[in-house]
Amino acid sequence: MEPKLVNVVQAVDNTFLLIFGISALLMLGITAAMIWFVIRYSRKRNPNPATFHGNFWAEVIWIVVPTLLVMGMFYSGWHSYRALRDAPEGAMEVKVTARMWSWDFEYENGKHSGTLVVPVGKPVKLALTSTDVLHGFFAPAFRLKIDTVPGMTTYGWFRADKPGEFVIFCSVYCGLQHAKMLTSIKAVSQEEYDRFLAEKGAGLGHPGKALLDAKGCLSCHSLDGSASIGPSLKDVWGREVVLVSPDKKEKKLKYDAASLKMMIMGPRTGVVKGFDPMMPAYADQITPDELTLILDFLERGDSAADGPEAGRAVADAQGCLGCHSTDGSDIAGPSFKGMFGKKGSATDGAKVDKAYVESVLKDPSGRIGKPSAMPPYPGLSDAERGVLLKFLESLGEAAHAAPAGAPADMPGHGVAAGGGNDKQGKDMKPHTEHK
Repeated sequence: MEPKLVNVVQAVDNTFLLIFGISALLMLGITAAMIWFVIRYSRKRNPNPATFHGNFWAEVIWIVVPTLLVMGMFYSGWHSYRALRDAPEGAMEVKVTARMWSWDFEYENGKHSGTLVVPVGKPVKLALTSTDVLHGFFAPAFRLKIDTVPGMTTYGWFRADKPGEFVIFCSVYCGLQHAKMLTSIKAVSQEEYDRFLAEKGAGLGHPGKALLDAKGCLSCHSLDGSASIGPSLKDVWGREVVLVSPDKKEKKLKYDAASLKMMIMGPRTGVVKGFDPMMPAYADQITPDELTLILDFLERGDSAADGPEAGRAVADAQGCLGCHSTDGSDIAGPSFKGMFGKKGSATDGAKVDKAYVESVLKDPSGRIGKPSAMPPYPGLSDAERGVLLKFLESLGEAAHAAPAGAPADMPGHGVAAGGGNDKQGKDMKPHTEHK
């Protein structure tokens, strides 16, 4: 018989309720005592002051009662802390790496994702660290708040008892993009989780598909027609569905660019019949360029899977475009525009080419020859590195000398090498300039 798991959420809530209850009783008791003393021992009632030389039982009560209350609160707090800290045996372990300004989750089979996907009902042990500065992993739904500290590993665990999406914040101010360091925990069935793990090495596919994965859409919507929390996305373009409005009226809706945009970005006019209204609006989370890629994938499938735009999706999913622009402007690191083919940040003066970028991805500080705030990216697959290089090359010096131009900027994440546009070629900004 398996040991009964501690309900961590309930343990933490009980501690807060205990402290709140004791504080409320003390406030009421002290307030009532003050009012009674003011009335009972007013000068009008007692014109001559009385002298007291001590009361044994009053002193005993004054010492014993507060001691018991404090010890009770301490015991409850220690019990809930241990419940959060000590993961049960057999818990699934996930390595969590925080960096400016994104989260990376590594599963037991080596798969990486920007969203934490877990099976419902299974305890999950988190081993957390940071590659740069102090961050804070905060999942309010599970009462979990753990600092991620560079150079050390901290631990915590949780268990999702029902399917759903639960937000993760960074609770420590960590720099310019701190407010955007958001992701979520996706709790899915064991079957969906097994499918998620099995996708490793299956290829990138269309960049819109990669975006659906990075935004967490594929945790609720399958691509193979199977049932899930939300409707399947297989052959969704042109499909006719029944939409139920907030006032319970039904109407038919055919999926095209406009209707899919409405369902993704909001505001929605209703919910697909047979499904719960669980999906949030993505108006503040998906850019127009990203939406274009997603709609293109939903319409055309996996075509154009190996082009530069697939590399843009990799850069977005890996957090690169949060530090590197694609329009020549400076963020935290050098712009990708015009980088390829120009002199990089390395002390040996090497030009940015495929070999240079690959070496920077493996060991940024070692290749550049100076301390760099950029983390290494050992988890990238060969296919991901290949399309990422195509993306950087498409934004390079040679590409921009031709009239073909480059795709518009799309915020997200990315890789750092050296180089930049004309301005940056003269005055490079290495990653040591992160604030």
